[in-house]
Parts: sequence; structure tokens; C-alpha cells
Amino acid sequence: MPVRIASLGLIVIGMLFATHSAAGAETVFTDEADSLYVLAGELYVEGRYEDAVPLFRRVVELKPQHGNAHALLGGSYLHLGDYGNAIGAFERAIELDDGIRLAYLGLVAANYFTERMEAAEHWLERLVSILSGDERSRYLATLSSQFPRLTLPGS
Repeated sequence: MPVRIASLGLIVIGMLFATHSAAGAETVFTDEADSLYVLAGELYVEGRYEDAVPLFRRVVELKPQHGNAHALLGGSYLHLGDYGNAIGAFERAIELDDGIRLAYLGLVAANYFTERMEAAEHWLERLVSILSGDERSRYLATLSSQFPRLTLPGS
């Protein structure tokens, strides 16, 4: 299962950083939380989830409203198989920003891997509701191969 999660996570990690820089603003590290977030993100991309967890935890302590940090903390927990903490972090990310795709994907995965198909399908429906047509098609194609036991919306 880690390979599946990794491929899904890497798809979205690029989106998180691209979305942050897409605003046209130059990245400026203004404080400890920003620096830790970048370092933790690099560890996440490298697959060093155990090392990333304490850094993301510190970021969310310093900036509790940092939705992407909560999502990536959840992603780290998910990769480590700590589904309970992953679900909590993903849900908090969505409370803060209901557009963070990684959080929805993570909730689909964590619930799927713990045999909670109804919850996984609920989060999948919520994810699909925020996606545009082409994006929806790409995500559904990927999800159908990653999570074959899920009933996909519209099928």
C-alpha cells in the first residue's frame, strides 16, 4: 500500500506548493514556522515522513490556522500507517480550508485502508464536488486504480 499512497501524495504535494507560489508572490521566510514548513515539506517529498512529523507538528503549534501544514501532517501520518492521527489532521485541514485536495484524498485513503468504505466514499464525494471537469476526470481515473473497491461517483 505505501507505493499507492506515495504516488497519490506526490501528485498533490506539487499542487500545494504550486498553489502557494501561483499567487505570484516571491517566497519569503518571515519566521520559524515558515522555515520549518519548507523544511518539513522537503522531508515529505523525500519520503522522510518520520522526520517530517515533528516539524509539521511544530508548524501547526506556531500557526494553528495553517491548513496546508495540517494536511501534510496528515499525509505524513498516513504514510506511516497512523490512520487515526492522519484522519484528525486531514479533518482539521478541511475545517481551515475546504479546498485542500490532499486532505480529501487522505481521508479517502485512511478510511479505505481501515475498511470504512462508507466514510471513504463520503470524502470522495466531497472531493469530487470541488473539482472542475478535467480535473475531476483525472482524479477519478487515478482513484479508481488506487482504490478499486470504492464506488466512484457517477458509476
